[in-house]
Amino acid sequence: MTVTRLTRELVEAADILRRRVDVSEYRDIISGMLVLKRASDQPGILRVTGRARWQHIVDYGGKAPGHVLNEALWELERSNPDVLGGVMETLDFDRRLGRAELKALIDRFDRIPLGDNDLEFSDVIGRAYDEVLGWFADTAGKKGGEFFTPRSVVRLMVDLVRPEEGQSVYDPFLGSGGMLIQAKEYVDEHGGDGADLGLFGQELNVATWSTARLNLLLHGVTEASVLRGDTLADPLHILSNGQLRRFDRVLANPPFSMSYIEKEVKHPERMRYGWTPEQGKKADLMNVQHVLSVLCPDGVGAVVTPHGVLFRGGAEAEIRRGIVEDGRLEAVIGIGPNVFHGTAIPACILVLRGDDRTSTGERDNVLFINAEREVVTGRTQNRLEPQNIEKIVGAFREWANIPGFSREVTRHEIADNDFNLSIRRYVDAAPPAEPTLDVRAALFGGVPRWEVEKESHKFRVFGIDPADLLRPKDLDYFSFPTGDGEVAAARIHKLVAPNEQRFIAHCRLWWEGAGARIAELAGTKQLLGLRSRLMASFRERLLPLGILDQYQLTGIFAAWWSDRQDDLRSLDHRGFLGVIDRWSAADDRPSHLQDAQVCERVLEVLGGDLQSRVERLVAAERQGLVDLYRTWGDRYATSLMDLEKENEAAGARLRSRLRELGYA
Repeated sequence: MTVTRLTRELVEAADILRRRVDVSEYRDIISGMLVLKRASDQPGILRVTGRARWQHIVDYGGKAPGHVLNEALWELERSNPDVLGGVMETLDFDRRLGRAELKALIDRFDRIPLGDNDLEFSDVIGRAYDEVLGWFADTAGKKGGEFFTPRSVVRLMVDLVRPEEGQSVYDPFLGSGGMLIQAKEYVDEHGGDGADLGLFGQELNVATWSTARLNLLLHGVTEASVLRGDTLADPLHILSNGQLRRFDRVLANPPFSMSYIEKEVKHPERMRYGWTPEQGKKADLMNVQHVLSVLCPDGVGAVVTPHGVLFRGGAEAEIRRGIVEDGRLEAVIGIGPNVFHGTAIPACILVLRGDDRTSTGERDNVLFINAEREVVTGRTQNRLEPQNIEKIVGAFREWANIPGFSREVTRHEIADNDFNLSIRRYVDAAPPAEPTLDVRAALFGGVPRWEVEKESHKFRVFGIDPADLLRPKDLDYFSFPTGDGEVAAARIHKLVAPNEQRFIAHCRLWWEGAGARIAELAGTKQLLGLRSRLMASFRERLLPLGILDQYQLTGIFAAWWSDRQDDLRSLDHRGFLGVIDRWSAADDRPSHLQDAQVCERVLEVLGGDLQSRVERLVAAERQGLVDLYRTWGDRYATSLMDLEKENEAAGARLRSRLRELGYA
C-alpha cells in the first residue's frame, strides 16, 4: 500500500458522501473510519476492545450501522483516554448518513489493509491522510483555509526555523497539526530523533482540534500537548508559577484579519508593543506579539500574516516600530498570491527572534525577500515547489543580497521609511523594464552596442560572442546580417551546441560518481542522509560552467529529490529490488529484469530523470537567447528610413499601375 494508492482509496471513500453531507464534514467522517480500521489492523498502537474491533463493525447484522460505528468510536475513546479523550465527540454517524451510505463506507474500508506489514513505509497512513486533508481543504473552499496550511508553506517555515533534537516546538494556532508533524520529520530527515522533540499546540475549533489529534496519532505522535481554546484570549500552556511557557521554536498561521475584545485577553503582558484597535479586524499583530512573548531568549519563530500588517498606520505602525527597534524581526518574506486555501490574497512570513540578540550575532538589519514570483501556477491554486523553497531558504541562510529577490536592509533605512515594512519598498521583483528605445537606431537602423554589451554575458556562457550574430556598423552600433534575421536567430542553436553538450556531459560524469555512492549505501538506511552532500557536489560540479546559476542548480536537485523521494526511501530500506518492486506494483505488471540488470536499470532511470530536468532548463536558457535576439530584431531591424523607402517604393508601384490602367 503506497501513499498514492491509499490517498486514492480515501478520496474514493469520500466520494460516497457526495451530495449526502456538506463538504466540510467529509474529513470528520473519513477520519473516524480511518482510525477505527487502523486501530484494529495494527495491534499495539491503541487499546482496542469489544465493540471497537473492526470485525464487530463488519458483523453488524441487523443493527443500524450508524449506531454500531458510534459505539465503536466511543468504546475506542474510552479505552484510550490519554490519546483520544474528547476527539470523537463531534462525530455522529447516525445523524449524518443513511444506512446505504454507511454500508458502502464500511465495505470500502473493509477492503483497505492498514496493518504495518501492508504498508510500503511506516508513515504511509499519515502522509496519505495529510494528502486527503489537502484535498478536503481544496474542496471546502474558504473553510479549507481555516484548518489547513498548504504543506509547501509548512515545509518552508520549518526549514526557516530549523528545529533540533531535544527542543520544544509550539503552534499556537494548530489547525490540522501540520507544523508540528513537519518539525518532527525535519529532525528525522537531518539525522536526529524527531521523537525527542517536545510538541505543543492549541486550537479553538473543536472539529479542527480533533483532526489535529488524529493527524498526529496517524503520524505516530502520541505525546504532544494539544490543548483546546482561544490562544489570543487565553493561552493554555502555563508554568506552575502562572507564567507563560516559552518555546525554542514557534510556528504559526493565525486566522487573518480577526477582531478581539481587550478585556477578555488574559496575560496582557504579551502585548508589550501596544494594542491594535479591538474592532476592524486588525488582530494580526496581536498574534505576532503572542509569538514573540513565548519565544525562548535564543528562540526562533515564523508566523504567516497578511501584507496589511507591514504598512498600516496608527497603532500598528507603533507596534512595528517597537519590534524593529528591539531587534526582534529577522526577516520579512513575501509569498505570491493564491497559495493559501480560501483566499487569493498574497501573504508574508515574518521570521522572529527571541530577546537574546547574541544568538544572531547582534544583527541590526532585517532581510527582505520578495518571493512573489517564486510560485508555480496551478489550475485553481498556486503552489510553492521544492525549487522555490530551496531558493528562499538558501537566500535566508546566506543572508544574501540578490537583485530583484532579497536585500539586507538596515534599521536606519526602515526608520527613515517610518517603519513601513512593505516588501516592494525594499525589493522590487518586477521584471526588468525594457531598455529605452534608441532614437537614432530607430531612425537610421542598427542595434546599440551598449544594449548588446549589457546582455553579452548571457551569450558568452554558451560560448557565443554576440558579434558573431551581428555585423559592426560603426563605433556605437551593430547592424543585422544580410538576409532573413530568423536565419541568424536559428544559428544560435548550432553555436551553443558545443557548450551545451559539454554541460550535459559534466552532468552525466557527476551522476556516475553519485550513482556509485548511492549504490554503496543502498539497503543500509543511510542513503537519505546523503542529500545535502549530493546537492552540494552537484552544484559545485556544474556551477563553474556558467550556464545555470546556483539557485537553478539547487532547485533542479531539490525538485528531483522530492519527486523521487519514495524511490530513494525504498532503495534505502530494501535495495534495488525494492525499487523495481514498487515500480512493478505501480504499473501493475511484473518485472522481467535479471538480478544483474536491476542496479543498472534503477540508476539509469534515476539519473536519466535528473539529466532530463537539466536538459529542459538548459534548453530554456538557450531559447532565452533566441528570444533576446528576436527582440533586437523587432526593435531595430527595420528603421524609420527603411519604412519611408518602402512607402516610396510602394507609392511608385501604385502610380505605375494606375498609369497602365489609363489613369492620369
